[in-house]
Amino acid sequence: MKNIRELLRDADPLGDEPKLPWDQLSSRRQAILAAASSARAASAVESRSRMAVFTTVALMVIAILLVGSRVWPVFVGDVQAAAVHFEIRLAEDRPGPGLNEVKAAGSGRSIYLHHEAIVTNSDIAAARVVQGDRPSEYYVGIEFNTAGAKKMRAATGSHIGRLMAVLLDGQVVMAPVLRTSIGASARISGNFTRAQAQRIVKGIAIQ
Repeated sequence: MKNIRELLRDADPLGDEPKLPWDQLSSRRQAILAAASSARAASAVESRSRMAVFTTVALMVIAILLVGSRVWPVFVGDVQAAAVHFEIRLAEDRPGPGLNEVKAAGSGRSIYLHHEAIVTNSDIAAARVVQGDRPSEYYVGIEFNTAGAKKMRAATGSHIGRLMAVLLDGQVVMAPVLRTSIGASARISGNFTRAQAQRIVKGIAIQ
């Protein structure tokens, strides 16, 4: 069995080199040890760099998943039940100062809207789907809150015999002639299918 001296001698990286002065041998040993140390340090740095990249990517994926989980339901909700902007305005069958010409849906006839809306979504207390006279015909029933009913009575009471327009998302869906003043409730007819009427009711409630 070799003793410690022999083991150290055999492990000497310059043991097989030609005999050189002690200072040269020492210098070469230091260079070899420094090179080995640099290689280990470079390997450690590379390992840490890979770990940092992996950690960054993992955090980005987690962040994307968290944001997606919150944003996705919002977009799905918009598709299933988009908000519907509701308005009722006074209208005329002839042009005049301050009136805005629009086409009534379905008929294509021109009517002329007053600039100010009488009521909007914020004036509605409830909306519901109402079965029409035919199996495939549906209406949207509107109930106004106290403020909305008051505004409707004041505006429609002085407009008897003239037009009133109901707008959904800026489109005139009906423009009946007022036969009497309207107060607490109204009915929107526009040849709606059940699905269309349900979408309007849900959309009005979102606002």
